[in-house]
Amino acid sequence: MYKQLFFLFLILMVTPQISKAQKSDSPIWAKFNITRAITGNKDSSKELVRAGAYTAFYTKKNNDTLYMANVFSKRSSESYGPIDNIKIIRKSNGKEFKYEGVVFSFEWHYKNSYDDEQGVARVNVILVKDKPKGSAFAMKLLTEDNQFLEYEGEVEGVVNDRIFEYLEEKNHSAENL
Repeated sequence: MYKQLFFLFLILMVTPQISKAQKSDSPIWAKFNITRAITGNKDSSKELVRAGAYTAFYTKKNNDTLYMANVFSKRSSESYGPIDNIKIIRKSNGKEFKYEGVVFSFEWHYKNSYDDEQGVARVNVILVKDKPKGSAFAMKLLTEDNQFLEYEGEVEGVVNDRIFEYLEEKNHSAENL
């Protein structure tokens, strides 16, 4: 019996380390805890806060694509996928406005883990860098079936400067055509 308990203990100790190693293949460039949410015309803030909802922008190892995920951590579900057709609408370097930030749009090719639905959503984001308190992130999504979602959130940790560089590199605004 002691051997079985020892073996179980060993498995329980090793499993979290394996999970961490798998997650390290997807470095997060920005993570925002959702504090306010509108789904259609309904305030879904309480529901999403209870679900531990956050939005993350991340990359995968050996891949130059930026991904976005809306994660519902307490439900173990997420919507995730790559983004493309990035257009920078407005930038602030901290002189015109108090904080450095960017307003940008893109197409998000998402898949839901909870129902295997997939599609393309048009997304607009306001991303504020280094704002110490309050909303540092606002996002509006419109799916192919005209479902409208709106999220606001606060930054967790810091926003990786690489996300701003990536947006500049991939910008498809009219001025770059």
